[in-house]
Amino acid sequence: MNLKEAFQTQNKINELLSYITRYLSNNDNVMTITEKHLRSKALKGQKDETVDVSERSEEGFAVEALLKVWQELMEEKEKLSCAIGKAKAGMGFNLDATVDANKSRRSMLQALQGLANLKSSHELQKGEGQGYVFNNDGNQTSYYYDIDRIMTIDYDRNKVRAMVKDFNRKADEASLKIDEALLATKVDYTPRFDLAGENQFIVEELLEK
Repeated sequence: MNLKEAFQTQNKINELLSYITRYLSNNDNVMTITEKHLRSKALKGQKDETVDVSERSEEGFAVEALLKVWQELMEEKEKLSCAIGKAKAGMGFNLDATVDANKSRRSMLQALQGLANLKSSHELQKGEGQGYVFNNDGNQTSYYYDIDRIMTIDYDRNKVRAMVKDFNRKADEASLKIDEALLATKVDYTPRFDLAGENQFIVEELLEK
């Protein structure tokens, strides 16, 4: 398989491991809860009754069998991770560093685009100001006045626009390089299980083996 398929398989295994962990972390799925209705103690001649009041998930997996499946999936995850590591080591560039840098570049592009579109402006706020003066009788009175709110950008917008263009070019080049590498890089790994489909059904199939 290629590196892209390997990452997809790795993600699916992680999903299944988390699915099993969540199932086993729910006490209702790992305990049988019964209630004994002791009617005979309250009234002679009445029959006692034992009622199962367990609230298991609909899957109803056996705990020990599920633990075994988790261990098998974990072994596969470790094998696949090692194979991915070897494949990445043979690449002509550091894939992880390139992906991380491109995420940062894409994130910064959003902020830069906002700066590139921002303009200096002003807004006349009529009657928004309030002041106080003394009138001829010596009484304090208020009066209202207009406020001209001036907003000025503190940077060279042309330089920011140039950065946007440069970042877009570098991000696109890196994305293309990453995509090509994911498809071209081979990973020495053969899946042991068929991991296609919903998590519940995959686990059910693994339990039947």
